[in-house]
Amino acid sequence: MRRPIRLTMLIIALAMTACGKPADHAGAGAQIAWREGDVDDAFAEAKEAHKPVLLYWGAKWCPPCNLMKQTLFKDPGFIAETRNFIPVHLDGDDKNAQTWGQRFGIQGYPTVIILTPARTEVTRLDGGSAASALTDVLKLAAQRTTSADDLLARAANPSGLSAADWRLLASFDWLDDPKHFDDPAKAAAFVARLAEAAPDPAAKRRFALTALLMGEGDADVAKLTLEQQAQVRALLPAILASNAEVEANREALSYGAAPLILALPDPTERKTLSVQLVAALDRVAADAGAPLGDRLVTVNADIALSKAANDGKVTPDVLAKVRARVTMADVGATNPSMRQAVIPDGGQLLADAGDLAGAEALLKAELPRSIAPYYYMADLAELDEKAKDDKAAIAWLKQAARSAQGPATRVQWAILYSNGVMRMRPDDHAAVAGAADTVIDALGQNSSGYAERTKKKVDAWGKALRVWSAAHNGADVLARLNAELDLACAQGGCENALKA
Repeated sequence: MRRPIRLTMLIIALAMTACGKPADHAGAGAQIAWREGDVDDAFAEAKEAHKPVLLYWGAKWCPPCNLMKQTLFKDPGFIAETRNFIPVHLDGDDKNAQTWGQRFGIQGYPTVIILTPARTEVTRLDGGSAASALTDVLKLAAQRTTSADDLLARAANPSGLSAADWRLLASFDWLDDPKHFDDPAKAAAFVARLAEAAPDPAAKRRFALTALLMGEGDADVAKLTLEQQAQVRALLPAILASNAEVEANREALSYGAAPLILALPDPTERKTLSVQLVAALDRVAADAGAPLGDRLVTVNADIALSKAANDGKVTPDVLAKVRARVTMADVGATNPSMRQAVIPDGGQLLADAGDLAGAEALLKAELPRSIAPYYYMADLAELDEKAKDDKAAIAWLKQAARSAQGPATRVQWAILYSNGVMRMRPDDHAAVAGAADTVIDALGQNSSGYAERTKKKVDAWGKALRVWSAAHNGADVLARLNAELDLACAQGGCENALKA
């Protein structure tokens, strides 16, 4: 298992900021004055108050969302700056939330967007970085009247960009913007051009590293051209030699640097950079001031490098290091939201390191106290499937689908169950039909809107069922499900994804 990289560029924004008066900090115990779910009302209030809207899109079960709640949303400086906005929280399970997500081009959790009262997007932020940097960007965005569309259009010829433009571009969430960048290769080329024109060396390196990682996705070993190999040789030593740049790039380094290093042909070069990378990330892990989740996942690089050098297995010292980091997170996460932020990654890291029993024990222990136990049930199903215990895996998926809460979430977890049955028990027509009925029932009761995230998942599920039917003589099952889905969609407002 390997978590998709969500690149955070906000520290650059802080480094590129001119000196100015610091924001007044909120008092102890202050909170963000979120408007819950009513987006229309938030925009009406924004128009009356002449303030922009700060829209946060998240989900109860989402680990990065919970990390954001426990770090950024508790930061006094950030809280104070939100007083210049109308903050609205939209949970993905709220009524018509998925429809709003499609309207604003939102897909992944969490997403933070700044919009004018006229509903024009100013920028979207990746909230996984330092609160101080986000606070600075909020201060800048509160005064902006130009749209993100305008900024990105001008960025195509970056020579004319202002210092404020560069600060917003440095904070932009490049990996989660289907509205502007639905093609990763084009997005990577765009960011590479920004790297060439960026106004200072650290920013150049950050944009260049981002472009490389955007182009490679989640490959265990990147496929680099000779020119890209030269970039890696120039970029990584400079970034790893700077504590500030390591901090700015910590998530990218934790998840993306090892595949780049492993793509280099010279083993001595790979070894040197690997040692430098691990040492830099160890410093992040030892920093008690860094977010607990970011400290935990630094060990992902150790796992990737060790497995590459040892025929897919980690060495005993790396396994001990992984266990120690997971224990650190387990002990350090003292409230339910923080636990939801870090324990899933802990289980994933243990599994990646080959300790399936340790991962299972960690996740099972979390079930009775979790705010979203169905999340862990899906992870436990994955562990059992890896262990070739299909019966146990399907049982976990079924329990997860039945216990999931929230209309969009129920659809998503029902699809996990249905896909799992098709994958592990394809010749059991009754089991396939029963799991598919769970999806259909969830769609019939869906009030969050049939759009964007939900629609894409349902479309993929419908295609998978059609493929299953063709391969396993399931025409009769598919016909019955087709009729049932017609009825469910008439009630829940969906589209019949089983029809070719």
